[in-house]
Amino acid sequence: MNFMPLVALALVALAPPPPPETRIVEPKEIKGPAGLKSGEGVLRLSLRSQRQFIETAYLYLVEVRPDGADGPLVLRFERGAGVPVMGTNMIDVKARYYRVPRGRYRLLAYTVACNTVPPPGTACLFGARALPTEAYVGGSPTLEVAEGAVTDGGDFVIEYTKEVDLDKVDLFDDSFSDEGYGVRWRAIKPAIAPPFAALRAGPAPVVPPEFRSRIECEQRPKSMKIQFPFRCPATN
Repeated sequence: MNFMPLVALALVALAPPPPPETRIVEPKEIKGPAGLKSGEGVLRLSLRSQRQFIETAYLYLVEVRPDGADGPLVLRFERGAGVPVMGTNMIDVKARYYRVPRGRYRLLAYTVACNTVPPPGTACLFGARALPTEAYVGGSPTLEVAEGAVTDGGDFVIEYTKEVDLDKVDLFDDSFSDEGYGVRWRAIKPAIAPPFAALRAGPAPVVPPEFRSRIECEQRPKSMKIQFPFRCPATN
C-alpha cells in the first residue's frame, strides 16, 4: 500500500508538507471521566463508511494554533472493517469516547487502507485500485476540546458524494472509485452516554455547509447490500 499522485489534481494548489515536528497520536478510548488526566477533555466521535471495505479507515484531526496555523499534533482515529457475517461492520454509527488534549482541532485528512497522513493530491493505492483518500488544506470542520468537558465531535462519514439516486440504481457499483468519496459530518442522535453526562458540554463543532452529510440514519437499512453505498429509508 502506498500513495500515488492524482493527475486530475495536478492544477490544485497544494498545501506545504506538514512540519517536521509533526506528531501523530492515537487517542485512548475511555469508559468514564475517571480516565481523564490534567489538561484533557473527552471527545465523542464516530467514524464510518457509507459502504463496506475490507481495509481499515483512518481519520486525522490536526491541532489549530491560536494564529490559525496547523500545529504539530495530529490525532488519528480508525475504524476497522469488522466481520459483517458476524454482525460487525464499518457502516453503522459507533460512537467512542476518547481522552484528548484540550485545544482546537480541524479535519486534516482521511484515507482507507494507508495508515499515514496522505499528502495533498494523492490517493491510497491498494492493489490496482485507488481507495478513497483526501487531505484538506483548509476550510474543514473544526471542533474544540475543553479541559474536563465532553465535546460531541459527531459522526464522520466516508460518503459517496456524486449526485446519484442510490434508491433507484440497481446494484450500484462505484468500483471503489476515489473521486466519488469525501468525508461528511452529521450529528450523532443518541444522547451522551451516562458515565459522561454529568460533564459540562464543550462547544459544538463548526461545520461548513459543504461538509454536511446527506445521511439521516444511524444504521444501514437491512435491505441494502453492504458493498454498495446506502441511502436511508424515506421518512414521512
